[in-house]
Amino acid sequence: MMAEMLTYYESKSSEHIWNEDGSFQYADENFAREISQLFTIGLLELNMDGTMKLDTQGNQIQSYTNDDIAEYARVWTGFTQQGPRGNVEERERGNNSIDPMKIRMNWRDHYPKMGLKGKYIGDGFPLCSDLPSDTFLRKGAKWRLLGKAKNSDDQNLLRHDENSDVAVTILGPSSVLLKKLCKSRNGKCTYPGVVNIKYNLPCVGIECSTNGIKIVQVESGVHYEFVRPPCVVFPFFNTGKRVSRSRVDSNSESMCADRNLAVAAEACCDDSMMATHSTCDYTGELVPFSVASSRCSKLGKDLCEYKSIPWTDCNLCCNYVGFFWTDADCEVVAIVDADGNVAIERPEESGLSKSYDSSTFFRVHWDNDTYPNYRNSCNNNSCEVFGLYCRCQVQVEDKRVFDDLPTRSAILSMLSVGGFNPSFSDFAQTNIVDDVTVHVADTNYPYGMRTVFEVEDNFGRTLYLKNMESVVYIAGNDFSFRNPPTFYSGVPEVRDAQYETEAAIDHYFYHENLAPFLALRFIQRFGISNPSPGFVERVATAFKTGKCDWLPNNGKYGDLGITVAAIVLDRESRNVLLDSDPSFGGLREPLLKVMALMRNFNFNQTDGELTSLDHGLQAKIGQESHEMPSVFSFFLPEYAPPGEISVSLLVVSVEDIRSLLKLRPLLTLFHFN
Repeated sequence: MMAEMLTYYESKSSEHIWNEDGSFQYADENFAREISQLFTIGLLELNMDGTMKLDTQGNQIQSYTNDDIAEYARVWTGFTQQGPRGNVEERERGNNSIDPMKIRMNWRDHYPKMGLKGKYIGDGFPLCSDLPSDTFLRKGAKWRLLGKAKNSDDQNLLRHDENSDVAVTILGPSSVLLKKLCKSRNGKCTYPGVVNIKYNLPCVGIECSTNGIKIVQVESGVHYEFVRPPCVVFPFFNTGKRVSRSRVDSNSESMCADRNLAVAAEACCDDSMMATHSTCDYTGELVPFSVASSRCSKLGKDLCEYKSIPWTDCNLCCNYVGFFWTDADCEVVAIVDADGNVAIERPEESGLSKSYDSSTFFRVHWDNDTYPNYRNSCNNNSCEVFGLYCRCQVQVEDKRVFDDLPTRSAILSMLSVGGFNPSFSDFAQTNIVDDVTVHVADTNYPYGMRTVFEVEDNFGRTLYLKNMESVVYIAGNDFSFRNPPTFYSGVPEVRDAQYETEAAIDHYFYHENLAPFLALRFIQRFGISNPSPGFVERVATAFKTGKCDWLPNNGKYGDLGITVAAIVLDRESRNVLLDSDPSFGGLREPLLKVMALMRNFNFNQTDGELTSLDHGLQAKIGQESHEMPSVFSFFLPEYAPPGEISVSLLVVSVEDIRSLLKLRPLLTLFHFN
């Protein structure tokens, strides 16, 4: 319902629309705007007591910008209804408005997105290239029961025929992982729906040699999938390798890929440039370039710019339709528009005839806020000028940030690349100094790029941040920007989109404005339209710390139970002396007045029939159940009627829906149909 009301239902990325019908259209911005304004952080930045923050000039500060909205809008692409199933409403129309929506990856925007406070949605997440190949056996690994199914909607197995059989990893009888997934009781497996590995497991058999695992068979008809933890990639990298989807020409359906990422399969060539793909361990297996090259070497072959990959002699790999590695080098090219936004040149845009009007541009952090611009001939032709754009070669440098022990505040402000939880990584040494834990990968370089700092942020979250930054240089070293992280590699999966969506929501949830904004709105809904700043601050502090004076404290950020207790048990809610203050309290909503009257008259239903509070109440009194006139509800919480109330800087939100025409029937007649 929310997706339909706020119009992000079946919103599609600009790139998908362009590829489908050749027209350019931005992603729908409605929900991105309303989730910020109405549901989370509001329009203006607030102090903890609900008062407005002011800049050095005494002006109010916006919580977000239109540019923020445009970027977040791209997060809400790809959502559509699940297919019909039994035991849901509207079966006759084939709709399913009960289950959570699903994501169609071909509609989704796959590019980096910068959000609030200049943070990318992928900031703080570890790099996929740092994920150990045996992560599925490590402490913290998560497995989900699939049952008889051998495939998951969250993973892309890249099959030519969706009805073909799926080759999965079959665990041997001595596998320790198998025993954990089985969870035997009285000699029989119980097969839990979700299994979380609580300590590192030893590998057994094929588990020791496979390049990662997607789906395993525990016994005939029982399968589990490994839920890969969230991770990000950098879209800009130094010399990559070209990968192609085509089986008849490696130069077509191709793109430039990071050789360190598992985004393609091997295509091993003989002297005639004919290739085979026959060494996969399971359906949909993807490997990095080095693994693909090694597999071909063991066959006495090499990767090449192949002429053909037959569908025969391919064993388990015959139904694979993903990318194949070639040995051709390639480079990522950056396109810069007049506002400094950046796009990545797509394969179809290369060549003599270039048009970048349909590209997806995203914001980046330019060093010193300077960048090449077509107006200055792209920095005197250090980049190529193409219409209103600059086409630039890039060079990427990964470097460490700190040479010695930094402070917690320095770590939180200067590091943006995440590290995996130590249980997923092998560290040589761990040191704790005050409020900073240092996980050292190499004792010869205690503050090298592989070192991970463990700190707690202002919201109580434990963060793992890697001592590195990735910088993209263009036009030589004249301009540079921070390499923007994205959740999508060359083979985007639904799970990547789910992780990105959750990370975007966290941008709102872990925002300094959320606690005072919600505190003020909650207090107003509990009947106090104009709470004091001290009241707002006490409730906001309870929300942020998970602590209040009247209940056992759990110290958990965002605990709504603690927040509500802080409202109803606060002295400002309970002190009867405040009832004499004309500015205290609030007007009761019309529908609640009707219900209160019914209770006072001991109203009872008759003849077993339910009494309906609809049938025109909206027009009569201004409110009716399930008939909210817009996403802004029945009234605006900050509404102040003209006159003394407005002059006194007070609000009476319910007054927004009252008028003489609606007040008269409310006072004189209650009519129920």
